[in-house]
Amino acid sequence: MHDVVVIGAGPGGSAAGYYLAKQGLDVLLLDKAGFPRDKTCGDGLTPRALTVLEDMGLLNELLPAGCRLNRVEIASAAGQTVTAPFPGKNGRPGYTLIVPRLTLDDTLRRHAITHGAQFQSQVRVIGVTANGKGVEVTGKRPGGSFSATARVAIVATGASVPLLQQMGLLKKMPVAALAARAYFEEVKGLTDAMQLSFAGVPLPGYGWIFPLPHGAANIGAGIFPWGWAGRWMSRNTRQAFDSFIQTPQLREMLAGARQVGPVKGYPLRMDFLTAPTYAERTLLVGEAAGLVNPLTGEGIDYALESGKVAAEHLLRLFAATDFSLPRLADYDRLLRQRFQRLFRVCSLTRNLFVNPLLINPMVRLAARRPDLKMVLIRIAFGEQNTLENITVRRVLRRVFAG
Repeated sequence: MHDVVVIGAGPGGSAAGYYLAKQGLDVLLLDKAGFPRDKTCGDGLTPRALTVLEDMGLLNELLPAGCRLNRVEIASAAGQTVTAPFPGKNGRPGYTLIVPRLTLDDTLRRHAITHGAQFQSQVRVIGVTANGKGVEVTGKRPGGSFSATARVAIVATGASVPLLQQMGLLKKMPVAALAARAYFEEVKGLTDAMQLSFAGVPLPGYGWIFPLPHGAANIGAGIFPWGWAGRWMSRNTRQAFDSFIQTPQLREMLAGARQVGPVKGYPLRMDFLTAPTYAERTLLVGEAAGLVNPLTGEGIDYALESGKVAAEHLLRLFAATDFSLPRLADYDRLLRQRFQRLFRVCSLTRNLFVNPLLINPMVRLAARRPDLKMVLIRIAFGEQNTLENITVRRVLRRVFAG
């Protein structure tokens, strides 16, 4: 019997596997894919993510593989821009790093293995069953079936929900945003800024231009098709992507550029506020727990953080040899203390301001109000849990006052 079976070797699963194996636990890390493998994503590592990677001893290894960005530039639907430095707060780096998931995920997986985790690829887990002494993990692999037992399981399966439905944790499909991205080479006009744009994209939604080394870029668009907007918004992410790259800015940047690989779409679970995070002998990390920022769609940082939190909590349970449901539930309380208020504020900000009526005046106001600009940037990148003394009523009054 293993101590922990981790299902999913993405950032959350590999981070959890690393922290557990480093402390001497018997960890089996599973993934349905062979590695290295690509993962459709925006590839952005926020200061929150970089803090965990630095704690894992991986930041210096990843810096040469990525593109360091020192600023964020936000464009309104009307084309007005506002620029700000990345908020280096609470000891976090004041920059972001764009690293393709093909590189990032394999680096994290190898790091977990180096520190003692075992790894098996091409295992598609279809069942996690708890009993009095642990869990049985069952699945399929090339040529036959798969089975393993452990004292505890960690589920890090991203946006995929069939396993969670089989376990009885999800009764209905969770809230999800939709996105599409492609890689381009020889892109013109790239700088040290992460560019976010509301031009040419159905609202609520946005497009992005994330520079990569040697003149390449990850370019994509995401939409939030629910609430009042969901009644009329198309769920065709390729259509949103095509509309974004046809804006004047993108046409100029992509003139002469070469697309590398196809346009790929993907869902983003953003339902942490109501999502389950644990079950008997099981913890959920990252997007499996709905931990994707509801304003930006960023999830790597929360996957890494929740993987670390899950590992630290399990180490306490192993020390006490107590895996009861009340002790496992303490993990949920830890996540809520860390993320609940931030996710509420991000959801409120998106619902109030990312719409055709307010986004243009909001960007204009942020350009004139450095304090408001930095509050919104810090919220978007997970560095601030409240609007502090800048109330929603006050912001709306200033917006409509012009």
